[in-house]
Amino acid sequence: MISKKNKYVEHLLTLIILASCSTTSENLITSSNGSLPKVNLRDIQDINTYNGFFINDLEIIQQTIDNRKLNQNELREIKLLKKNYQKILKKNKYQIKLNSRQKYSNEIIELIYQFKLPISILWDENEQNVIPANLLIRKIDGFCSSLYDDSVASINKEINKIPGSILVIYSDPYASTAKKIQSANSKVFTVNYDSSNFQEFAGKILGINLSENRFKKISNLNPNQVMNFNPRSRSDITQIVMLLNPQEFKAMIPALRYHSGNKFKYINFISSLESLNNSLQLLDYEDSHSPISVYLSSRIQNEGTISIENFLEYGVLSDWLLDKVLKQAGVQSATINGATGYIYYSSNACNRREIPLQKITSNLFST
Repeated sequence: MISKKNKYVEHLLTLIILASCSTTSENLITSSNGSLPKVNLRDIQDINTYNGFFINDLEIIQQTIDNRKLNQNELREIKLLKKNYQKILKKNKYQIKLNSRQKYSNEIIELIYQFKLPISILWDENEQNVIPANLLIRKIDGFCSSLYDDSVASINKEINKIPGSILVIYSDPYASTAKKIQSANSKVFTVNYDSSNFQEFAGKILGINLSENRFKKISNLNPNQVMNFNPRSRSDITQIVMLLNPQEFKAMIPALRYHSGNKFKYINFISSLESLNNSLQLLDYEDSHSPISVYLSSRIQNEGTISIENFLEYGVLSDWLLDKVLKQAGVQSATINGATGYIYYSSNACNRREIPLQKITSNLFST
């Protein structure tokens, strides 16, 4: 058993090592577990992610103001970005409180190193665990809703764009989340995936089996007549929403397309991104829509093949740490191109997150 004293020493040594490795002379962000970007040259888009803070960022922002043709809204936003960075870089001390037994302590230390800010940790054995064990399902401090709920909100917004009924397919771990898929103007059918045969299951829920049965009945009326038969999937459905784990997604989408081609619009829950150790695995979902942040898609385009395993967890932790920094720096408002989505920060309200639904195509992997 590790004693409390040893646990404290472990965290202290980690901080000392990270501090000794830190450099402010180079705009370099170290990558680990696919969570941190590998960029040396920063531009205004990098700065707007608020995940690393450097003195010369202010010069880049000012150059953008001086040299680019900006409309009034763009100019207002970039001036706010400059004002926020001035406040963040001016403050000479940040502090967060953590229990040494906090599940994600090491990841937070890594993010502190990435931020390049003077953030210290006050280890307090009496401090409650402020970060939930499940970062995706539970709402973190400072945010209006969880990552899962924000993903549902994005899906609900998307399915209301076109008419026609919606079919929701979910596996057991996502039963409660599936109930939140709602449409203001279309009927929603919900089906639990409870089979080991994806193609058979797809044929059943799409009405292929009923179509085949009807054909058999008609054929029996005149056995001597040769009839051509192409089974048809149900015509009332226009969109299919799937709440599955990554392995189930990879098998379900081809099974559905086997029976119906590209007849339907396929929408994946954010769980489709979990446990993917290679961004190229996203091509298994080609031509379907997934909740993917602009930050992540830009990284894939710029860096090619990257690991996104644990990416969502790191993104949520980064959101949590950034919220603490912005509050302590006295930032009033900010629009952030965050790892998990667009973050709308306000000092006097909870932070809203919007996750765009992006279509998975080969273009995602090319600049």
